[in-house]
Amino acid sequence: MKMPSAEVPTIDVSPLFGADADAKKQVAEQINKACRGSGFFYASGHGVDVQRLQDVVNEFHRTMTAAEKHELAINAYNPANPRVRNGYYKAIEGKKAVESFCYLNPDFDEDHPMIRAGVPGHEVNTWPDAERHPGFREFCEEYFRTMFTLSKGLMRGFALALGKDELFFEPELRESETLSAVSLIRYPRLETYPPVKTGPDGEPLSFEDHFDVSTITVLFQTAVQNLQVETVDGWRDLPTDSDNFLVNAGTYLAHLTHDYFPAPLHRVKFVNAERLSLPFFFHAGNDTLIQPFSPDGAHEGEPNEAVSYGDYLRHGLTALIKKNGQT
Repeated sequence: MKMPSAEVPTIDVSPLFGADADAKKQVAEQINKACRGSGFFYASGHGVDVQRLQDVVNEFHRTMTAAEKHELAINAYNPANPRVRNGYYKAIEGKKAVESFCYLNPDFDEDHPMIRAGVPGHEVNTWPDAERHPGFREFCEEYFRTMFTLSKGLMRGFALALGKDELFFEPELRESETLSAVSLIRYPRLETYPPVKTGPDGEPLSFEDHFDVSTITVLFQTAVQNLQVETVDGWRDLPTDSDNFLVNAGTYLAHLTHDYFPAPLHRVKFVNAERLSLPFFFHAGNDTLIQPFSPDGAHEGEPNEAVSYGDYLRHGLTALIKKNGQT
């Protein structure tokens, strides 16, 4: 779906964590307008120390050795590692410059029932050496829980914006079960850059057009303009913000709402600049099953079928890799 505009408002989401019902309603109205416009908004009033976030992630990427990266690399880059979600996503000289480290729910330990059952999508996190990277694991686990709490609060705003009670999604958003993921993505500046892809309109791209496979995505990134959204007027740049989180609906929320809140089609322009992109992909639990609904009766026709979140996520990630390649 092509979005009507590329305007990206900044919304103070702090009322969603308070008790003022009128203030929450005002936030919800702004979320509704944004999701029906460009599909994106910046969340301010989030309470996250984004400078510390950047400092920790930059230090991590600066100090990782090639041997460490390979040891932690996911199965696509290191066949000795069975993990397909948690781990390092390597740059490949002459072919691919972007690199990242993805980690999952800290509650996924060896005793977690989903881990014991071997349910796909659930992995016990592996971490770099604690002596070489002191405090990194602790920071990451704390950050995951902070972002889960922030995202749950945002979902109260989404629920109100969709005409539901603010706690409509709450029963399905359990921290111990969430399949959410953090990706710590680094785009380097290189004198000799590997070949880049080109969009149909001739725009050089780092990552081609895609929809986010998530309920919502909550992204912090360096203030280097790179994202574009497809609008009725063509591809348009999204503004940057060095203090706040960029939020958009993923394909699961679009499915639930019959595209009343569509997942915006977006892409990453090629920019040869050192920068970070740090998305939190907010997911429900494997067994979550929510019946799709039509806000304000906006949808006509056959209703979407309810799908388990685990099936949705596995199929969605597989399709994304098939279309745009392994990140």
